[in-house]
Amino acid sequence: MRLSLFFLMVILLPVAAVSHAYYIAFHRLPLLRQEVIHILEKAGVQSPKVDLAFLDIDIAGEAPSPQVHRQVVESIRRIGPLRLKPGADRLHVNATVKSNLHDKRLRLTGWLPEEKDAAKLKAILAELRPDLTIDATDLQHAPEVRWPDDFKPPLDASNAFLSPILDHLRIPAELKVDFKDGTLRLTGMLPAGGLKEEIIAALAGDSGAAEIDPSTLVASPHVKAAPFAKKQALAAFLASFFAAPPPRSFEIKDQGRPKLTGIATRKLESEWLTLLRPVTGAAKVDSQLVLLPSLYHQPGYKPQSPLDPAMLAQLRDVLHGMTISFEAGTTSLPPLDQTKLAALTPTLLVAGPALGLIIGGHPDPLGDAARESEMAKKRAEAVLSFLIEQGVPSTDITAVAFEPVPPGSPAAPAAPRSVEIIIK
Repeated sequence: MRLSLFFLMVILLPVAAVSHAYYIAFHRLPLLRQEVIHILEKAGVQSPKVDLAFLDIDIAGEAPSPQVHRQVVESIRRIGPLRLKPGADRLHVNATVKSNLHDKRLRLTGWLPEEKDAAKLKAILAELRPDLTIDATDLQHAPEVRWPDDFKPPLDASNAFLSPILDHLRIPAELKVDFKDGTLRLTGMLPAGGLKEEIIAALAGDSGAAEIDPSTLVASPHVKAAPFAKKQALAAFLASFFAAPPPRSFEIKDQGRPKLTGIATRKLESEWLTLLRPVTGAAKVDSQLVLLPSLYHQPGYKPQSPLDPAMLAQLRDVLHGMTISFEAGTTSLPPLDQTKLAALTPTLLVAGPALGLIIGGHPDPLGDAARESEMAKKRAEAVLSFLIEQGVPSTDITAVAFEPVPPGSPAAPAAPRSVEIIIK
């Protein structure tokens, strides 16, 4: 009996083993594999792959984050019969970086393979946008992070991996130059390539500024190319425009209209607009220049005549508001104005030969420009001739035609077709 039982057990054991193996292979393992796939899919793993060699499991796919990767591995290890051996975990996290820009603060989030990659990225962005504060505290690194399959090193500004960030950060060019209180201040963003240096060199020439401050003018390869960013043409205009007395400013944006403010004569305005044409093309110029009859009329003009301060003050008081008016179409000095000039002569003689004068005729801005300029010059010459007849030395007296000023302008003369005397 016992022998028969023994032989029965010998026969049944292989059958039981085969049955158990069959159950495991065709019933239990598929269920376990499906359970692992469910864990991966629920965790957001892309392209999940599960291979089972009996109870040894191999997993692969792209996890959305290192934290999710670690949670998935822990959940699989808790499935009792399965064994996840070293090297069998082929889950990975693709490197990814997102950016958020707010009030000049760029916040970076995401994952990179190594800490040095985060430092490299921050350095690239700081070079391209030095005007930003870059916050990389939420940019993490982990061993399970790897570069995407299409990543081609090195990590630099030209790498396609950074395109979504850099395209978002690419900024339009702009330039503003202010000349005030003896200082030229340059602000804005310019494309790299030497434009900033050429502008500074041009302004250092004839502007007469005591200081040039370019500390807030940034040149970066990440600034968009702009139509106005023409080195020689822009530098030539700025050198001419800021050679004139302050205060004045120039401002231009990417595709916008250039804006000019300050003081000028019609001749200077025309010169500047001509110099601007190669810079701006057909773009209309927003000219807010206050037109003056001459630069001698600029606010704060200081006479160059080497006169005693008391004498200079006396002469300025006498000449201030003195207007010699002419009838339309004539250059003959009216009798009443001859009397005015005769009364002025003794004061001019006391000043002596150190006195320099500009006698300027104001053209009628509503008449023919060429004819009115000629008439203005002849009227100024008539005043000069009368003073010479009164004995005033003509050594440093010049008769000129001032430039026309639109009626109603702050610098328009008190009367059209008049002559004004200014201390040189």
